[in-house]
Amino acid sequence: DAQRRAAVHEARRCEAEAEAAAELTFAPRINAVEGVSSRLKVATEPDSYLERVRQHMALRDHVAACMREAEAENQMRECTFTPRTREPPAYIVRMARSMAVARASRPAAPPARPGWR
Repeated sequence: DAQRRAAVHEARRCEAEAEAAAELTFAPRINAVEGVSSRLKVATEPDSYLERVRQHMALRDHVAACMREAEAENQMRECTFTPRTREPPAYIVRMARSMAVARASRPAAPPARPGWR
């Protein structure tokens, strides 16, 4: 009984759809324009689609990296500080050299034992 009711309901629904479709008179016309082709070219070159997508993404990444680099350069142009340094006096250079020699000739200290024992 339920199957018969479902079949009748489906038949009525199909009839209603057919009547609604009969009232629709619009049929779109698609004009073919010469010289205009698909950007994706999926229909004409389906094998190379993924490679073209990869190339496009690589190009986009390259352009973004160039833009970031140019922006960083512009920001660094504003940084104009350069410190003025002087050579230390000769006696300080001699002291530093003698301290380095003394430190190098001194034996290395044994590693410190942990103090918690």
